[in-house]
Amino acid sequence: MGLHSPVAAHPLDPTPPKMLYLLALLWHFYWASTVSAPGDWDPAYYLSVARHIAEGDGAVTDAVWNLGWLPPELRHAADLHWMPLPSRVLVPFVSLAPRNPWPATQLCACLLAAGWAPLAWFWAARLEASTAIRWCAGLIAVSAGGYVRTVTTPDSIALYGLLGGAAFLAASQRLSITLALVAAVAVTRGDGFILGIAAALAWPGRRGWPVALAGLGAFAAWSMRCWIVGGEGWLGMRARVAGSLRLSEILTTSEPHVPTVVERFAFMVQHVPSMLTVAFIVSGGVLIWPALLEWLKRRQDRGLWPLLAYALCFPPIIHMLVPAIAAEGSVYRSGAALFVPMCALGAVGAGNLTKRYHPWFLPGTLVVAAFVSSALMGRKYEEVRLPGLADCEALSMVPKGEPLLSYDPVGVEARCGYPGAIMARGADLAPLVEQYGFKWALAAPADFENGTVRAAEFPLKGWTRVGERVFRREGRPEAH
Repeated sequence: MGLHSPVAAHPLDPTPPKMLYLLALLWHFYWASTVSAPGDWDPAYYLSVARHIAEGDGAVTDAVWNLGWLPPELRHAADLHWMPLPSRVLVPFVSLAPRNPWPATQLCACLLAAGWAPLAWFWAARLEASTAIRWCAGLIAVSAGGYVRTVTTPDSIALYGLLGGAAFLAASQRLSITLALVAAVAVTRGDGFILGIAAALAWPGRRGWPVALAGLGAFAAWSMRCWIVGGEGWLGMRARVAGSLRLSEILTTSEPHVPTVVERFAFMVQHVPSMLTVAFIVSGGVLIWPALLEWLKRRQDRGLWPLLAYALCFPPIIHMLVPAIAAEGSVYRSGAALFVPMCALGAVGAGNLTKRYHPWFLPGTLVVAAFVSSALMGRKYEEVRLPGLADCEALSMVPKGEPLLSYDPVGVEARCGYPGAIMARGADLAPLVEQYGFKWALAAPADFENGTVRAAEFPLKGWTRVGERVFRREGRPEAH
């Protein structure tokens, strides 16, 4: 080896991206410690499916959350609504801790979320920022903005933010890498194919077509799998989801009023304030304007076109395609793909605005504001009562593994191990009891509102209240 030959850095040598990753891990580990169980359907579902795979059952679920289609058996094929990748990345971690998989799945989420910080460093490098500005971009990404607590749960957020930010970074630079990333994005979230279409704008002419088709192709291939597995039932379930303006319409057995294009558009307009609120919350309220100003300065950079295209297009598209689901959290989750690029553009934009001040003043202020706003939002979220944290205690009298009607079958199955089906208001629950032989039911807490039954309005005759929210069917017939 010659005297002037480059020497590869040792993997443990402290470089800025590695240091940022370590800082992000410490930050996320703290917030993960404040979340003791999945409080939303998405992380609960991914956790449950990963556990079944790790136990050798295959990709199945024991939770019927959509009464538009009742599977032949309570245990049925998973991923007919949620995409497969977020649960698959959890499987090795669940396998390591089968008795208590929640901390292990949080570890997976933290490892993914910490990747946002070095990715922001490389994004700032792509924008030819100085070392100080690259640090600022990475530190802002460490804060995680309004995702600070949800990103540490086994949701799709950490994975989607990492893959989406990387796909946007690769756009116009490495076609092969971009193709692989947009295909992975498309099987991470149901609306992920939109990101591939936006990323195609980075290449002029026909060169962008393969990128758009990679996302669409991955989505189409997985949809074909679901159709083969779920048959007409899957088609009916997807039609119900696409044709419902409210979550309660998806949960019940009654036929929903299928909205017209005009009604869909009116619904979207009605939710514009909530979309803007989500954008404000996710960015901590401090990134949008410097990032947008910097994008405008660089609008000749075709590689940045996908960012604005995606930001402007994905909220209205998903509101038109799946209105109720979009309003219930899809905009929040799918916006994660923009967070890391926005951190870099925001830091660079703040640095370019410092004509009268020290060049580190505004970027440094942005970093401090990002952490303060992130911590405040994390604490505020911590004050919100996570639904279902007392479910397992309430169900202590129910035999383990016994199927039950509940207000949250996805969460109850993941947290407590009880299979079941949704108990929604206005639904005809008799077919559920007959088909699956339910003997037990868990009503919603008094202050919980998602269109499901609370204890005070329990609708089934022939059932006895045996707990605060627990009911038992008289006679206790054998399950079918």
